[in-house]
This record gives sequence, C-alpha cells and structure tokens, in this order.
Amino acid sequence: MISSTNRIYGKGRIRYMNKLLIVSGPTATGKTAVAVRLAKKYNGELISADSRQVYRGMDIGTGKDVGSLLGVTMWMYDAVNPDESFSVSAYAKKAIACVEDIRSRGKLPIIVGGTGLYIQSLIQTVPTIGVKPDTNLRNILNTYSIEKLQILVQEEFPKLWDRLNNSDRNNPHRLIRKIELGRAGFLSIHKPSVMKQNVCWIGLTAPFPYLYNLIDARVDKRVIDGVIDEVTKLVQKGYGWHLLSMSGLGYKEWKGYIEGEVEKKEVIQKWKYDEHGYARRQMTWFKRNKNIHWFDVSKIGYGKEIESVVDSWYTK
Repeated sequence: MISSTNRIYGKGRIRYMNKLLIVSGPTATGKTAVAVRLAKKYNGELISADSRQVYRGMDIGTGKDVGSLLGVTMWMYDAVNPDESFSVSAYAKKAIACVEDIRSRGKLPIIVGGTGLYIQSLIQTVPTIGVKPDTNLRNILNTYSIEKLQILVQEEFPKLWDRLNNSDRNNPHRLIRKIELGRAGFLSIHKPSVMKQNVCWIGLTAPFPYLYNLIDARVDKRVIDGVIDEVTKLVQKGYGWHLLSMSGLGYKEWKGYIEGEVEKKEVIQKWKYDEHGYARRQMTWFKRNKNIHWFDVSKIGYGKEIESVVDSWYTK
C-alpha cells in the first residue's frame, strides 16, 4: 500500500497529500513533453509507464525522449537488460518504490506512458500480480501460433474468451498469460480494488488521420536517428528475436531486413502500419476508463487547458 502521509512542502506550510498525476494516451501524442512541462510547474518527477522503455540499450526504437527532459528526472528507463524477464508485478514493485521516494522528498510523482496495465498496477490492486510465470508452460505455448492459442482459450476457458476484447484476443503474450492463470486456478478471484490515492488522470488523443501522420513522421525520424544500427547491435550481442523485448514495435519488423529477406522501405511501411494498429488498441483500452480527462492534441491551446485542470486538482 502506498503511504498517504508523505509530507509535501509548499507556500510555507506542510500539507499531507497522496496525489498522483498520470499522463497517458496512444503513441506519438507527445506525452513526455506534456509531462515535462507539468513536472517543472508542479515540482514533479516522472515515472515511465512504457513496457519497452524499461530495457537497456533499446533507446531509439522505444522512443526514449531523453533530450526533452531538460533537467527533469525520469524513473523506470533502463530498468533491466533485454534478455531479462519483466512482468507487470516487477514493474509495480519498482515503480511504487519510486512513487514513495518522490513523495518522501516533497515532490509530485507523475506517471507518463501508454502501457495501460503498468498504469493500472499503480492505482489498483491486481489480484494476479503475485502469480509467478510457469516457465515450462510458457516455453511450450510460445511455439503455438496465435490461432492455436485462441482455440486453446476458447476450449478451456470459454467464459474468459467472451470477456476478452479484440486486442487481448490477438495478443499472444496476453493469451499465454490467461492460459497460465487459468490452469493455475486464478481466473475467478476477486476483482481489483482501487488504492487510496488522489489521482488526476490526463489523456492525450487526436483524430486517427492526424495521429497516423504524427506516427509516420516519428518512424521516419527514428530511422534517420539510427534504429537499424541499434537493432543490429542488439542482435550481434546475442539478443534473439524470441525475446519479449525484441518482439516490440520498432524491433521485430527489422528481422527480415537484417537477414537479407526484406527491403528497407517495406519494413518502414510495416512498422508504420503496426504503430497505427497499436495506437487504436491503446485508445480502446484507455477509453474504458471514465475518469480520464481527455485533450485533443490537434487543437490549439490544449496545453493551457491541461494546466487548468491539473492546477484545479493540485491546489485543492
């Protein structure tokens, strides 16, 4: 449980608070830049909630925007090596420690990222978070196609299958985890409960055509910045394509190119389309949350609107 009695110093007096600011939304909406501005205004430090940015040596492809931090601290970058397993449970343990440390120093913790499960683990109890991976089962299921995994879930856990959205049904890693939990008997446990925190949740969005243009421009920039060299070096160091880290967007697409089977322009286009699909899935996930204050980044003045909402919450 995150303590609610950390001291926050401001305006010459001590206030007790357990505030947590979240900046989320689909990829390429400028979450880090917004979070940096808010951190400077409200004396905050950032905690990344991105399932790819936790890996060391994976910088360009994951979009670690170190240059935009400008003196603002970002936690949860480079937490593990690419060949280390890293679960939601591991993330929650490390990130909650960061939240407590930031509060203990009189600062505001700001979560920024687009991995919904990571963010959820910081504001809700996750009943299955302590269920350890079944390595033997995972090794077997990792050889299955997405179609075979889908059939397996439908046959063994039909009620669970009915509850899954399209994103979950087409994500092999999530399906494997569901099978793992189901066979361990953890699918009918209590629902998560909300942790006692004062949360302000900001969501950044944009019409999809506008968002796709942002994504495409960012992919082109990452190619110019040297993502191909980054991926090549990771492979040369022995990090195989089977690793979860190497299955991420911006990395898995380059397998065929590095092995001499696919043209560069084909990889770039596929990467863009994959990012488009990911953005749609992110929006589907976040839109279920009715507590998010949404702001359209294609609109002029959205930054001031965000600061107005955050200021009203922060000064209460």
